Amino acid sequence: MSKQRTWVRVGVVLAVSALLAACAVEPHKPAPKPATVITHPQPPPPSVAPPAPAPAAGEPWASLVASFVMDDCNDSPLVHDKIRLYTRSPAHFEDMLRQALPLMMYVQKRLAASGIPGEFVMLPMLESSYNISEPSRRGDPAGMWQLMPHTARRHGLAINRNYDGRLDPVASTGAAIAMLKAFDQQFGNWRLADLAYNAGSGAVADALHSHKDPGDSAIPDIGLSAISRKHLAKLMALSCIIREPQRFHVQLPQPTATDRLQAIDVPKGLALRTIAGMADVPESDLRALNAGYRGSRIPAHSPGKLLLPATAAKALAEALDANASGAVAQADAHDRDATPGGARTAEESDPPRAADDSGTRADTGHSHVVRKGETLGSIARRYHVTIGELKRWNRLSGEDIRPGEELRVDSTKAGH
Repeated sequence: MSKQRTWVRVGVVLAVSALLAACAVEPHKPAPKPATVITHPQPPPPSVAPPAPAPAAGEPWASLVASFVMDDCNDSPLVHDKIRLYTRSPAHFEDMLRQALPLMMYVQKRLAASGIPGEFVMLPMLESSYNISEPSRRGDPAGMWQLMPHTARRHGLAINRNYDGRLDPVASTGAAIAMLKAFDQQFGNWRLADLAYNAGSGAVADALHSHKDPGDSAIPDIGLSAISRKHLAKLMALSCIIREPQRFHVQLPQPTATDRLQAIDVPKGLALRTIAGMADVPESDLRALNAGYRGSRIPAHSPGKLLLPATAAKALAEALDANASGAVAQADAHDRDATPGGARTAEESDPPRAADDSGTRADTGHSHVVRKGETLGSIARRYHVTIGELKRWNRLSGEDIRPGEELRVDSTKAGH
């Protein structure tokens, strides 16, 4: 073997040895990365709050949701707390909506015509569950809008023995609309308008002195009471449920033809019994929708506007037109003669009856004026009649009576 070839082999051996020595001292290298795979970008994960489902098809819900302006269903823990309260039993909530739906549609139409956001359709729901005849103790609020006596009178509503404007859904809705529009004009903020409805405009104005900017949070933190803040949270919670019923497992009821209500002017002095006959509705149903009219007739000093199902309102309008020549007066006169005691309004000229020591009118031989604390049972025992007879003679569907109400207690004057 030549010397040159020997040196080449020695060089190769030394190079290999050096390489092996280097591998022995170098740290362990990670496994080579796999080949890069190019993919399309993945969309971001969904937000915590699911997207709002489309509002329920059909009226009135679609137009109601379209008129909402306070879109805060995901922004307030207090609102979510009230949503959980209302939807704890979806079936109960749906039943509450079903019972209130005719009045809700009527109020929605009135508010929309006045430019007031749809959220305020839910205001009578949280105030009274849309109970027209929500009763009042002396000095307390009453009616579906829960108006205080002094507030009602300030907005032109009369309150007397024969008529209480707070219990009149037509007149009280007009008063509530005037209040809400005034609050909006004063504060320029519909959330503050709701707070003012609950706490009073003076309280909101005072709170704004130290909080000039109410901010953009769902519930403005301007130093009002927790009660007022919860009032706004409930209004918004109810609206959120209507906006996203599927999210809260609620099925919104759909109206029927009889759910459409319409207001109609009626002649002053006309008996409610006559009006019911002309409209072809039970008098009890007419009174239930128009609880503000507490006597037997339409008082002279009242709006003289009744709320009826649209079909009944149409029938009444046609009957009034057909009887414009005087047949209405004749029918009403016949009704007056058939009414026990010839019940009349406070505006009629009969002298007042004597009062007993309780401050109420004295009872006649054929009628009884209900006193505080009395029931149908106690009155039946007093006159030795049955509760059923009292209910039949006075066309009562239940046993609820109120102080000052005059009841027939003698069958000889019951118009059999």
